[in-house]
Amino acid sequence: MTKPFSLAFKRKMVQRLTGKGAMSALQLARETGVRQQNLSRWLQEARSLPNMVDKPKPAGRDWTVEQKARILTEAAKLNGEELTAYLEREGVKLAEYEQWRLALDEGGAASVSTNKRIRQLERELVRKEKALAEAAALLLLKKKVEILYGEDEDSDTSGENEQ
Repeated sequence: MTKPFSLAFKRKMVQRLTGKGAMSALQLARETGVRQQNLSRWLQEARSLPNMVDKPKPAGRDWTVEQKARILTEAAKLNGEELTAYLEREGVKLAEYEQWRLALDEGGAASVSTNKRIRQLERELVRKEKALAEAAALLLLKKKVEILYGEDEDSDTSGENEQ
């Protein structure tokens, strides 16, 4: 049984289907290895659920990884109103906090599919390099044969010498 794709991965794929330089689901499927039916379904779901479509973010604060980690560790100790008050003091929206927490909980699940794709591409590259080396060797042999036997070999077999 395959592991389901993370919400972040699905959003990224929908963004590539709808954002600047958008591509078709078929093209994206060929590029990423994700089935075209899945991509089309995610796009359809994104259009029916407004919260899945990435809206332009208002000019806000860019958080560093260290800041996010600090806020997540501090907030993990808090509950309810304390958490809400802490997030307000820090200027973090609850939705942002939840995104960060979920990303941390996923622990690189999206990177597993990325690593799998990288391994697949590396295997394909090795296979193509071998094929290229074989083709180069065949061309080299062909040139050596032409040098040894000359290019006129075909013209001598016209039948005049056999009579």
